[in-house]
Amino acid sequence: MLNRRQLMLSGLAAWLTPPLVKAAAEEPMPSLFFAHDGPFLTRDEARGRQLVELVEALPRRPRGIVIFTPHLRAERMTMAASGVARRSFPRRFRKMIGDLAYAPPPADALAARVRSVFVNTRYAISERTHHGFNHTVWMGLIHMFPAADMPVVEVAMPFLGPADLVALGRALAPLRDEGHLVIASGSLTHNLATIGMKHTPAWAREFDQWVAETLNARDLDGFMDWRHQAPAEGIAHPDDGGPFNVIMFALGAAVALDGGLTRAISMHAGWESGAFTTRDYLFS
Repeated sequence: MLNRRQLMLSGLAAWLTPPLVKAAAEEPMPSLFFAHDGPFLTRDEARGRQLVELVEALPRRPRGIVIFTPHLRAERMTMAASGVARRSFPRRFRKMIGDLAYAPPPADALAARVRSVFVNTRYAISERTHHGFNHTVWMGLIHMFPAADMPVVEVAMPFLGPADLVALGRALAPLRDEGHLVIASGSLTHNLATIGMKHTPAWAREFDQWVAETLNARDLDGFMDWRHQAPAEGIAHPDDGGPFNVIMFALGAAVALDGGLTRAISMHAGWESGAFTTRDYLFS
């Protein structure tokens, strides 16, 4: 029988030890990449059903969501103010969305957890917050989790290369074990000059096919070196590559302990507005 001192010490140990979130039988939550498309995504029922299919592929309901957007950029990562409902849409597009908004509950605890995984690294998140949510985030979430009843932490993408972004994703891997969902919202092809094209050009198909083949081969090094290895990369991404590089967060969160790429499941390969691929990914 334990004496009083032993009982006190055992109680203190239990208080100091965080509760296990993942049961032994539970697998880690996958990470996702979805193509956020254009402003019409909010009213696109067909594309909305595809995003719901991503959610249906999850093993269970997430406890919370950590989502990265390339539309907000900074030298260091910043997070959106917690529990703030924003539409964050360019004025010229507001007729397309009407009164739609996305207002999840406050996410202070999850935000603190996200900060904690980076606190001892050179990737520490800035203390300042940014306005959110950006439309690249809530346009997808309004289809995927329409009830808006779980905490969402939006993270702005820093100006870093693919290898550093993968490292950021790997730092978030423990959150998958805890039941949180890591999402990257981007575009695997992103040339705004092609909006409205009636046919998908060959260069877009070649680039999209390279993405599929490289990830299917689990060639992480080759994928991170896409600027040198992918065909027509300069046409597919005439910008700084942010809409593509954001996938590195979701990919990195699912990298195995030995540094290898785990399963990369391609979903919803297709096209809209000519040269914009709708290919999504589930990493596990």
